[in-house]
Order: sequence, then C-alpha cells, then structure tokens
Amino acid sequence: MSFTIKPAVREKIGLLFGIAGASGSGKTFSALTLAEGIKGKNGKIAVIDTEAGRALHYAPRPGEKAAPAKGTFDFLHLDFQPPFEPMRYIAAIRAAEEAGATVIVIDSMSHEWDGEGGCSDMAEEAALAAATDRNGNIQQWKVEAMTAPSWKKPKQQHKRMMARLIQTRTHLIFCLRAQEKIKFEKVMNPQTGRERNEIKQMGFQPICEKSFMFELSGSMTMHPETPGQPRYDLPRKLNHELQAIFPEGKRIIAEQGSRLKNWAETGTDRPPEDKNLMITRGMVEAVQDAVTVEALQNLTSEEVFKKRREWLKSNRPKLSEQVESAVSEALARFEAIDEEMPA
Repeated sequence: MSFTIKPAVREKIGLLFGIAGASGSGKTFSALTLAEGIKGKNGKIAVIDTEAGRALHYAPRPGEKAAPAKGTFDFLHLDFQPPFEPMRYIAAIRAAEEAGATVIVIDSMSHEWDGEGGCSDMAEEAALAAATDRNGNIQQWKVEAMTAPSWKKPKQQHKRMMARLIQTRTHLIFCLRAQEKIKFEKVMNPQTGRERNEIKQMGFQPICEKSFMFELSGSMTMHPETPGQPRYDLPRKLNHELQAIFPEGKRIIAEQGSRLKNWAETGTDRPPEDKNLMITRGMVEAVQDAVTVEALQNLTSEEVFKKRREWLKSNRPKLSEQVESAVSEALARFEAIDEEMPA
C-alpha cells in the first residue's frame, strides 16, 4: 500500500457538538439557541426528538411567531420513536437533511446507548437469546457468561454510526442526559485503625458510549445549579479556540452559534462525497451481517449486488478488494462454525 504525503491544509468540517446535562440544566434550550446562531438567515433547524415530543415545548404557539429571546424557535420536528438502534439515528438524520435542514439537534443521543432498543438493550437481548435452551428456558449462569460476547454487535453498530456521523456535512448538535456518579472507596479510620467504605462524588457523567463525547468536534456538560452555562469542572472537550467561544460561567447565546459555525467552516471546501465509497461500505456491512451461509449466498446472488460487485471490479479495484475480502472472511467464518459443529 502506497502513501500520499502533501502539505496540510485546513478543511471545513461538519460540526459535531455535544451538550450533556441532568434534567433542568438547560441543554435543550442551549442546543436550540446555538442552532439559531448556526442556521443564520437562510438556514433551517430540525430537531430529532426521542423524548416523546418534549422539544415541542420550544415551538411557537399556533398563530404566533418564534421568538428565540423568549424561548421559542422555528424548527422542523421529527418524532423519533424506539427502537433507538444506532443506524436508525443515521436514517433520521438523512430524513432531516432531505427535508432541508442545515443544522440538526438530536435530543437525546443518550437513548442510542441506554434507551429502549439501544445498544444496552441489544446486548441484553443477545445474552438472553444465547442463554435460552430449545424449550424456552433461560439458563441464568449462561446469561452472565454471554454478557461480554453479546456486546459485539451493539459495539459494531455504534462504530458504524460514528463512521457515518464523521462524514456528515450537516451541522449536528447532540443533547445527552447526564447522571451523578458515585463510587465507594476504602479509607482508614484513624481512631479505630479499621477500614470503612466512604462515598466519593464523581460529578455528572454523560450517558453515552465512553468515548462518544471525545470523538466530537467539541462538547460540554451543564449543571442544574447553573443552567445554560458550560462547566469547566465537568467532562468537556473544548480546545483553546472553543474555550474563547464558550467562556466558563457565561450562558449560551445565539451569537456563539454563529461563531461556532465560522470556526467549523474556516478552511477549504471538503471533497465531494464519494457515493461509490458509501455504496461499498453498505455492501461490506451487509456481508458482515449475514448470519448463515445461505443468507450470504442470497445476498451475493441479488442482481443489484452482483452488478455493483462487477462494476467495482472494473472501475474501483481498491473498493472491490474491500467487498471481496468481506465475502472471503464471511465464508471462512461459516466454515469454522461448521468444523466446530458435532458430526
């Protein structure tokens, strides 16, 4: 494999910004306020709402105009119902983009990890399925044994989602729930000389995959005691440029959204989206998701799959290698399973 080295030039990015906080911390209002600044005069906001329509509290009443200064905004609303599987978030984002949104607020992203049908549920269901015998009885000892392996598919789905998010051109703002974490520490009692358990407060932690907040362009956490303000004593990812936009102790205002957009869009235009690369990724993922050799054979015999496979061989050999490698790995996986099966 050859490498290409060229002078580094800053490119425009699709903004991925996270705001975490407990109930009452002002994360939804702050996200909409930022979105108002990002959209400018000609943009359009969309809200992907997993919270049973709570975002509609920020919409104007019938016959009234939106007044951001008073807490109401013009936005498209997508009522996102469970299951909250990772790739359904991508489908919802695509739907909002097709409706003309230039900035999208996702409220809440926490459901992808800890909501109904989200990654945690997917892992639990996989563990229970693996621990259920032919008579429908759940073997509890096996549930624990299958807990770690059951996370393979949810983590794979989360990684796929993140790969799509990073490639998104639309500006995205994620709202995440946060909860107060504690841990027990053993400390020595100087009077008795004995150890005792002591509760240590760990502060508010976002409910999401452990590295999610740090894979974003920027992120912050808010506290109910100081609603609408970024807290530097809580988890955050703000480089020196973002710290200049979001000083600690200052409530979020729309002008910061405008500055955030300028920060994201400073640089050269990004290359146009490679549609063939996206198609190839979908083909590879479909192959990886085949659970039996019969399912794989059905997939590879579909006319659309066959035509795309041949086209890639003739026109995009490097992309073709990805598909062929995925098919070979899947066949090897099924052969290994057959060898393990008793005669």
